[in-house]
Amino acid sequence: MLPKILETRINEFLFVNYGIEGSLRRLGGENLNLLIATEQGERYVLKIVTEESANDSAPAEDRLFQHLKRAGFSRDLPTIIKTYKGNINSGIKIHNNELKLAYLMNYVPGEVLEKKTDISDKLRLDTGRAMASLDCALRGFDDPFAHRKHQWELPQAGRHRDKIAAIEDPSDRALVEWAYGHWESVSHHLTELPHQVIHGDANKENLLAKGDRVTGLVDFADVCFNPRICELAVLLTYMMMGQADPMEAASSVIRGYSEVIELQERELDVLFPLVCVRLAVSVCMASMRLAEDPENPSWFVSLEPALDLLRRLRRVGTAPADAVT
Repeated sequence: MLPKILETRINEFLFVNYGIEGSLRRLGGENLNLLIATEQGERYVLKIVTEESANDSAPAEDRLFQHLKRAGFSRDLPTIIKTYKGNINSGIKIHNNELKLAYLMNYVPGEVLEKKTDISDKLRLDTGRAMASLDCALRGFDDPFAHRKHQWELPQAGRHRDKIAAIEDPSDRALVEWAYGHWESVSHHLTELPHQVIHGDANKENLLAKGDRVTGLVDFADVCFNPRICELAVLLTYMMMGQADPMEAASSVIRGYSEVIELQERELDVLFPLVCVRLAVSVCMASMRLAEDPENPSWFVSLEPALDLLRRLRRVGTAPADAVT
């Protein structure tokens, strides 16, 4: 539930800039993301971010969506709705008169994968196909925003290694060190791999489905120019997490991706270490956030699932890519 004063300010912002108002519900994500539902049955998503981020990210996302539309990408995507004045974003004051920027997007319908209690093998296959189709459509697209450095990109995972100190349990610290060791063994090869702009955050909250098909993709705030294989590594991390047989789940996702994009052997060689380091970064970030603000559980909800998957992967000692080689 949003504080009443904040809800009032946001609705005033929406009416002045877009001529709409409605009920507000907070969505997931590190920024303040809100679902807007009007009395007329229309739904939108409002993203409120820091001024610096929005000045760069919103126009870049708009350019990316336009490119994907021209490329004929068939899954549903959000689009940015411009204000009455034709602006992509606009300033909003929400806390202590701190100025932030907000931009409005259409709501993309579909069931969030995170909420599906039973993900079928067919759906796992299609998550791989969907992300590979996106990567195919993104070939040839480039943007200065995609070359920034941000905290979640896998080639820069080493920047979080000092946060291992925030992990309380010594055995968990050793586990994360093990994951980093695998990543370090291949990290110097990453520059040699095929690079392109990727989504960069294919977690189950950003994938929408109907039945056994991925119908849409959302949240492109983490797009980056990276080794292409990082896209699949991020997807695998979340599709394996919480599964009874994570290796079987990984095999299906990899097969689906490989149906669209033929992966090089050297890409498959780094896939398992990249999955491990994505989990390691999640554990480091969640542990640090837990220490900083234990009353905000959404900040560290992935901590235990990430640790559990890392433990299981260490016991297996086999790369997910082995299932398709």
